[in-house]
Amino acid sequence: MIEEEARFCRLLREGDPAATEKMVEAYGDRLLRGAFFLCRNEAEAQDLVHDTFYQAIRSVKNFNGCSSLYTWLYRILRNIFFNQIRRKKIFSSLISGPHVSWLRPEDEGRDSGDRAEAGLMEAMSDLPLKHREILLLRYGEGLKIQEIGEILGLSYGTVKSRLYHAIRKLKKKLLRTQSFGLCPVKENSHEV
Repeated sequence: MIEEEARFCRLLREGDPAATEKMVEAYGDRLLRGAFFLCRNEAEAQDLVHDTFYQAIRSVKNFNGCSSLYTWLYRILRNIFFNQIRRKKIFSSLISGPHVSWLRPEDEGRDSGDRAEAGLMEAMSDLPLKHREILLLRYGEGLKIQEIGEILGLSYGTVKSRLYHAIRKLKKKLLRTQSFGLCPVKENSHEV
């Protein structure tokens, strides 16, 4: 852990309100994006992030600094999400819940970049959770394979395999949509 983050964590452990506010500001949007990719519902994603910060503030004394603060927060968020699924609080919305409006924007008044981004988000939202999550952590958050493995409790090889299959499925979905205007990509290419 870097020295500045260690000092920041010490302030959190001491209950410094400014440090708590800074943590929410620094990681709130990233966690919200991650929560949305997990549950695909804006309101539930906001609730997950709120619960994550609440749990983090209550248990910050247990944070040992072996990982980055974001990694620790994301793991809390993920645990809360899967506990809720186990209790079936949000299971029905995962199956039948509508996608939020910004995933399916109208083409009217949008340039091709906006349509491409919307198409990408829609294609990603149709992937299985384990693939959405891997893509989010790798490309949305820029985490390394090993960091993703730590967060998800997976081996390096499993993360690489899931990432490969996620990219492959995403390519297939994107190539089917003509709005992207993409040239065909070779099946065994490893880039999106």
